[in-house]
Parts: sequence; structure tokens; C-alpha cells
Amino acid sequence: MDIKQENKPALPGEQLASIEEFEGGKNTYLTADGVVRSAAVGTRVYDLKRRVIKVEQKNSPMLPKVGDVLVGYVEMIFASMISVKVLYINGVRSKAGFSAIASMRVGGGGGGGGRDRRERPVFRTGDIIRGRVVSLLNSTVHMTIAEKEFGVVYTLCFMCGGDTVRVNDTVKCVECGAWELRKLTHDYGKEAVRNIQRAGQ
Repeated sequence: MDIKQENKPALPGEQLASIEEFEGGKNTYLTADGVVRSAAVGTRVYDLKRRVIKVEQKNSPMLPKVGDVLVGYVEMIFASMISVKVLYINGVRSKAGFSAIASMRVGGGGGGGGRDRRERPVFRTGDIIRGRVVSLLNSTVHMTIAEKEFGVVYTLCFMCGGDTVRVNDTVKCVECGAWELRKLTHDYGKEAVRNIQRAGQ
């Protein structure tokens, strides 16, 4: 085998070496006839001392872990859940295109006021939100927005699309005056979104 092939692009299923020459490492698999093949798109890397070949993925998607902080926008709303298209993981821009889900039930208490708070809308499609990953069960990213620093980072007016400001636990449109309850972050506003964008560049 020609070692000059190191750093040469490898495609899934492509032959890399025979098992007599190298053992398979990261992103490879061994076939029944003793051939090491690539399991991913990337570049070949040969470890001549250990006699191991691996494939390093180029621009491999950054995937979240439990405890990571995500920022994204609400893409769908279900009866008790929201689906969030993830844009940032721990402040770093993500281009993987995956989504996370979160519960809409963020209120508490057993009194009538508590029930009313939970029944009123706290999210709308397009809201930019921040949350923390709590589970990766069944290959689904589950996030919470219940803590103080999590929730809606910024949103536009649901009536006219104008700019909004925070008034206690509601957002108020500076254009038409419409207001609506939201589960807001402690740093709600356009400046928070700018800070996220600057940090993720």
C-alpha cells in the first residue's frame, strides 16, 4: 500500500488497507474479507507506529451533550411541546441543522393564578430562545427553559412584527403597543441577540 495516500480524501465504503497492513481506527470498519474501509467522508490518517488507520471527518457536525446551552428559534409548536431549530451550542455557531424539543409547561404552583399562567402563551413560532440540554433520550435532544436565565431571548410583535421591549414578564411592542406574556430570559432584548451573534462568529 502506498503511504503517500495519507491526507487523501476518503469516501464511505472506500478501501483503505488490508487488515494485514493496518488495523482499523476511528471512522473505519472491517469487512469479512479482511479489508479496512472508510465509514465516513474525511481524510486518511496513518499511524505507522501502531499500524492503525483512521479517517478524520472534515467539518464534522458539532453535536450537543447534556448540560450544553443551546440558542435557536421556535420552528413548531405542539400541544405541550415546542421544537427549536438550534443555531448555537455553548455560544458557538452550529450548522448541523438539528432541532431540540422543550416543554411549554414552565409555570408552577397549584392556585388559579398558576394554572392561568401555564395556559397563556409563552412561546410563538420565530421566538429566539435559550435553554439547557437535559437529555439525549432516543436520539432526541431534550432541553429545559425553566431556569431563570433560559426562555425567550428576543421576539418580534405577534401583531405587527415590530420591535418589542420587556415589561415585567411580558413583551410589549414599541410600534402598536400590543403585549403578550412570555417566559423571558434575564437579559431579554436585541442586545442579547447581538452578543450571541458576536460570540459565535
